[in-house]
Amino acid sequence: MHNLVLQVPAPARLDPAVVARIAEQVRPRSQQALGDAAGRGGPSALRLCDVAADEHTVRALMPALAARHGLDWALLPAGLRLRDFRLLVLDMDSTLVNMETIDELGSATGMKARIAEITEAAMRGEIADYAESLRRRLQLLAGTPESVLEDVWRRMELNPGARELIAAAKAAGLQVLLATGGFTWFARRLQLELGLHEVRANELDIVDGRLTGRTLGPIVDGAGKRDALLDACRRLGCEPSRAIAIGDGANDLPMLDAAGLGVAYRGKPAVQQAADMALNHCALDALLLALQDE
Repeated sequence: MHNLVLQVPAPARLDPAVVARIAEQVRPRSQQALGDAAGRGGPSALRLCDVAADEHTVRALMPALAARHGLDWALLPAGLRLRDFRLLVLDMDSTLVNMETIDELGSATGMKARIAEITEAAMRGEIADYAESLRRRLQLLAGTPESVLEDVWRRMELNPGARELIAAAKAAGLQVLLATGGFTWFARRLQLELGLHEVRANELDIVDGRLTGRTLGPIVDGAGKRDALLDACRRLGCEPSRAIAIGDGANDLPMLDAAGLGVAYRGKPAVQQAADMALNHCALDALLLALQDE
């Protein structure tokens, strides 16, 4: 059996009429309010338990309804909880943090618009070879002073709910891996700040205080992110089905597919379609409510 979880960003409340319409279509055995349900007008999050509708029916029904009414949803196996997992894997740019760092590096050299255009095409999956798209963008950064990295770091912010999600995952016994097509220069600093267990990222080549426009070592692309997830699972002695992966772009699809639970955070359309859960409105820690004990 499956549960259908519905959420809107607190302090907003789910519209009872919309919930009733969805319940009529999916026919749950019962309903359960999640989190703080004491607010006037009903809960911000609701679990429709043991829905009778099949997965195809739910997935055909929900995307348009969710977009129209500003809610997030997830169809999850009944009884699935955070403590059932061993690993949380997060993308960095536009998932863990509020920017595409390579685009911001282009600001200092006047290349941001050109770099961002390539980034957006790569994230939508229009450039099939992520490694080549990264090389093209890095070439535009050749000669950039290393000090620009510090400027970007000072402007970087975690996305809402990121700190809470990571803390809860660690408290539940999960290892946390940052797997990114971005750069170790930023990822290592985030690792120290958040207490992440591992980082897999690209190493910038810096000579005499300036970016050369190249990386050192193999480029971490979609396959590299998937490999990072699988390597971590092997070290932990668990199946990939006990991993959660969260990302937003096309290069996250391989790791979302490998994980037991794939989550799209403000994801591109192809990523939302492939994910088990899409967070378009709620913060990252909305995942915690979806995996809350019954």
